[in-house]
Amino acid sequence: MAPFYGCYIVRPSKALGLIDNPNRKQALEEVIEAVGGVVADFPGKTLCCGFPLLTINPENSLKMVSRHTLDAKESGADAMVTPCPLCHLNLDGYQPKAASSIKQDIDLPIIHLPQLVGLALGIKPEEMRLNKHIVSTKKLLSELAVTP
Repeated sequence: MAPFYGCYIVRPSKALGLIDNPNRKQALEEVIEAVGGVVADFPGKTLCCGFPLLTINPENSLKMVSRHTLDAKESGADAMVTPCPLCHLNLDGYQPKAASSIKQDIDLPIIHLPQLVGLALGIKPEEMRLNKHIVSTKKLLSELAVTP
């Protein structure tokens, strides 16, 4: 699982009073490992997903989606996990369009953090709407031996 914090979760440290907790940039990795996942680290995990640009510069937003998802996949990820609902929306919802724009298949499921925790707790995938994602989660669920 590739962690994706996005830009809002980890910044601005000073304004949010988060200077006292510099390890928060590892919190997502710790959750992934705590539920039995293996972290596929990649350098873009704290960069912007492109959602803030979507309406004013859709081309750059799609480039960001394709870059982050391809980087994660090339790092060995079977899926990406994000705590940010806007990152989830952009990386899942616009991934097919981003793949089309670069003429390359991506097909990387994007899992919202509560869904990852829910899977670990045994909650059925359809109860968490994993069957409603734009990028199919079927292959991932099969690999995890999770039955709907």
